[in-house]
Amino acid sequence: MQQVHIARAPVRVDPAGGGTDAPPFCTDYGGRVVNFGVALYIHARLAIRNDDPTVTITSRDLGVTIESPNVQALEINGELDLLKGIARRMDPPWGFHLTVESDVPPGSGLGSSGAASVACVGAFDQASGIDRSQVEAAELANAVEREDLGMPGGSQDSYGAALGGMNLITYHRDGKTTAHSLAVPDAMRHELNRRSVLVYTGEVHLSGSIHHDIKESYALADSPTVDAMKHLARVAASAAEALEAGETDRFGACLAENWVHHKRLHPSCTSARLEAFYDAARAFVVGGKTCGAGGGGCILFLAREGQRHDLRETCIGLGGVPYPFQIAPEGLVRWSV
Repeated sequence: MQQVHIARAPVRVDPAGGGTDAPPFCTDYGGRVVNFGVALYIHARLAIRNDDPTVTITSRDLGVTIESPNVQALEINGELDLLKGIARRMDPPWGFHLTVESDVPPGSGLGSSGAASVACVGAFDQASGIDRSQVEAAELANAVEREDLGMPGGSQDSYGAALGGMNLITYHRDGKTTAHSLAVPDAMRHELNRRSVLVYTGEVHLSGSIHHDIKESYALADSPTVDAMKHLARVAASAAEALEAGETDRFGACLAENWVHHKRLHPSCTSARLEAFYDAARAFVVGGKTCGAGGGGCILFLAREGQRHDLRETCIGLGGVPYPFQIAPEGLVRWSV
């Protein structure tokens, strides 16, 4: 019987502080990000080939399959590099077929690459009998993206995927990262699930190019980017306080304030299509914030009391696709069948 090992990790939303997790800001000043795991998942399925070193990697969402005679021969060439990078770092002594499938489209701004990395680490650990902690899985997944592959960005995506739940992630100037699970009252969690609308705008976001733009702006003399990031870190602290105090509308106001400073990072963080959604939603929301680096992808809105239905219908009328929003109670999960 073929050995099959599966792992799943939730994607994330980043209501406040996103961008301050990326260097050089996080090491120059320290950063803070409020991050929720959302019950939309990346699944990684690993079928082992004990007597065959051949490696097959499939992305269901991209419709791409690659093959290699063995894991060491996997070439980083722009095609499924993230999945190849995880496989090369894990370096198992057997062949395999790794299949990755997502509940959300590529370019959604929900940290799907980080969730895919974490899910793949979980599947390989399950197959190898490695008892790695969730934080260790996040750190390894992030190391592959940032060190092995040289991909720009921070680490909040992998932490959100590995931990799930609602967290304040703090980035210290000495390079250390700590994740604090927020003590959010049950009523507040229920209200967020009831009143939040997560909508895909249909416009793909390209986080790599936006991170490049932000980094260039950061290096300029008198750059507004640095000041914007300081405000984003401050808003993250305020949002965490609002969540733990059970103050739903105060949290919604933090979403709105975060988006103001997010757009100051670089003009590429927003677009005419994104602004059309904000303009149309204004009458129905306490606040909203584009997920991830921006430029497209998903927006998280907090609806005013009694306005969630009208908000959803307005977004659909603009061609948006609302996704079910539930805070994921757990992060990385793995099992064998």
